[in-house]
Amino acid sequence: MKSFEVSDPITSSLKGFVLANPSITLVPEEKFLYRTTDKNKIALISGGGSGHEPTHAGFIGEGMLSGAVCGDVFASPSTKQILNGIQLIAENSKGVLLIVKNYTGDVLHFGLSAERARALGIDCRVVVVGEDVAVGREKGGMVGRRALAGTVLVHKIVGAFAEKYSEKYGLDGTESVAYIVNDAMVTIGSSLDHCKVPGRKFESELNEKQMELGMGIHNEPGVKVLEPIPSTEDLISNHMLPKLLDSTDKDRAFVDFKKDDEVVLLINNLGGVSNLIISSIASITTDFLAEQYNIKPVKTIVGTVMTSFNGNGFSITLLNASKVNKELSSKFSEVTSVINLLNDFTDAPGWPIADFENKMAPSVNHEILHNDVKVKEVGTYDYESFSKWMKAGAEQIIKSEPHITKLDSQVGDGDCGYTLVAGVNGITENLDKLSKTSLSVATAQISDIIEGSMGGTSGGLYSILISGFSHGLIQVLKNKGDPVTAEATAEAFEIALETLFKYTKARKGSSTLVDALAPFIEEFAKSKDFKKAVQAAAEGAKSTGTFEAKFGRASYVGDSSNVADPGAVGFTEFLKGIESAF
Repeated sequence: MKSFEVSDPITSSLKGFVLANPSITLVPEEKFLYRTTDKNKIALISGGGSGHEPTHAGFIGEGMLSGAVCGDVFASPSTKQILNGIQLIAENSKGVLLIVKNYTGDVLHFGLSAERARALGIDCRVVVVGEDVAVGREKGGMVGRRALAGTVLVHKIVGAFAEKYSEKYGLDGTESVAYIVNDAMVTIGSSLDHCKVPGRKFESELNEKQMELGMGIHNEPGVKVLEPIPSTEDLISNHMLPKLLDSTDKDRAFVDFKKDDEVVLLINNLGGVSNLIISSIASITTDFLAEQYNIKPVKTIVGTVMTSFNGNGFSITLLNASKVNKELSSKFSEVTSVINLLNDFTDAPGWPIADFENKMAPSVNHEILHNDVKVKEVGTYDYESFSKWMKAGAEQIIKSEPHITKLDSQVGDGDCGYTLVAGVNGITENLDKLSKTSLSVATAQISDIIEGSMGGTSGGLYSILISGFSHGLIQVLKNKGDPVTAEATAEAFEIALETLFKYTKARKGSSTLVDALAPFIEEFAKSKDFKKAVQAAAEGAKSTGTFEAKFGRASYVGDSSNVADPGAVGFTEFLKGIESAF
């Protein structure tokens, strides 16, 4: 598949965006965009991987988002990016609500950012959106549903509420509106093929006679491959609408739609469908809703709001406005119609029915950006030995990368090995910059290094874990001169695991990193014997090749029960490297 390619497409795209939208400011080094906000109102920040334009930057505007932070292609932005964005927005707002799509990396990085923002005294919350019905209750498990185009309805409705009512109802009220909307919404997508990601070779498992029903916005597989390709009418009538509206499908009947309910319809272009066809799809969908379900949408939104680059597909979102109205009016006497919130003014350039009013863009307070890691200094330690251990662990990861990559190519997206190498290289290249007198400071610095060098889900997991270890040392060792003992290390490890568990529901038996990490920490806490703990981690990693994954990308693909989890294997290899240097 041919496509235009440009160098550094994300930064150049963002620069081009603000040229066309002068009321929005770009902080290029953080890939953060924001507008002027009101200190008496709640501000909304969203973000995630690039490649979904106009999401997220296109929905910055009065009555919608206050800011957006952009990661690499299909990858979460870093915690540092997000936290700097929060601080810039918090300067002139009553509080900050983060609206996050339900993908592991996004949840981890935005969650950690919210934790750090609260530690700085910023009133900040996180709402996770997920409305995809292609991932049912059985397959989704504890991971939950993926977020698709319905996320944009949350941006608009919550943004309008924040603009009109957040002075009165604050962050609590604004947050509750987001949950009310999410719980009344369902989406399913379909695509004729995978999209072409800039800078990567085009790959697709679909042949010319096949299409994907329920494809995600990151090229993830859907609920079913359809062969032969049905007509558009057949696709909508017999495959998509039943997944949204069949109340007998207990795996996917997430929202009940009654005969007299008011319903909002959103038809979203995944990026590669012509305007003529997308409008036709809206018409066909509306006809089938009336004929088969006696549903006549009270509001229809058609356009390109959540893309997958040039994805040759579309999605259908249904919002039960009656259900939302009932819950809104019970909580907020002034709010009786979600349709009014959808219709309220916004100048967000990506909103399909937006007006636009030129406004002065905010200036950047550069003093807020690039904060150094600051934690309490405790835990004297042997820096030279620690450095040797880190280098040995890194060498073992680099040596094991081909095997880890091979595993991830079978159950994930093939980048786990490269990501781990990037992380350990980040550590070894910055060893001389670490605190040589305090392990709490050194590990906090490593958390920051990993989060910046690894990216993605792995970067978020390890960053939170190591940050938790640093805070654990601070809790256990009260005085600056206290040495790091095996007992203190064990307690700090346990606190680190508790911290990580706040941001992931993965536990032993989920076929993830946790299957190696938890046994390692548990054994070390019990025996204080590093060698025994490494053996426990190895046994845990090996066990992941005996049951199916419940979290991460592997949980969305076919049978993964005979392939060891690459993240668990990578963690164990790092530990083995350290053990070799003892």
